[in-house]
Amino acid sequence: MGSFEEILVKKHLKRTKARVMILKVLEKSLPLTAGEVYEAVRGKDMRLSLSTVYINCEALAENGLLLRSTMLADGLIRYEYAHGTPSHHAVCLSCHRIFPVDVGLQSDYAEVLDEEYGFEAAEPRVEIYGYCRDCRATGKDRAFKEKLRSANA
Repeated sequence: MGSFEEILVKKHLKRTKARVMILKVLEKSLPLTAGEVYEAVRGKDMRLSLSTVYINCEALAENGLLLRSTMLADGLIRYEYAHGTPSHHAVCLSCHRIFPVDVGLQSDYAEVLDEEYGFEAAEPRVEIYGYCRDCRATGKDRAFKEKLRSANA
């Protein structure tokens, strides 16, 4: 893969310092909100604003360089670098940590979705929700489950 500058040129996007910094931050990270990306790049360029980071994340997502998702109930959009291979995540419902996981879909999942449901799959991403080892060990999962039961009662 070429440099981020070359990638931006191939996508007919301006090669700005902000876009290159955003891509560098997200290339090796888990999905981040625009605010989290802003915090990561702010030290490198104090002139950048949160709105600049958000606008650039959106532009990069629109052009296929970033993936956009809303994994958690907080409704915040998270961005991750589009590596070209499906990225799957486990999301802790208690502490909200996101873990990369290596799980596979059955090889013919796209055909099954199309034949059985008339659904054409675009990009395969799996998000598995549950409780991480740390939350289970400290009992935070039980506290969270009890809170959910109370809210639904």
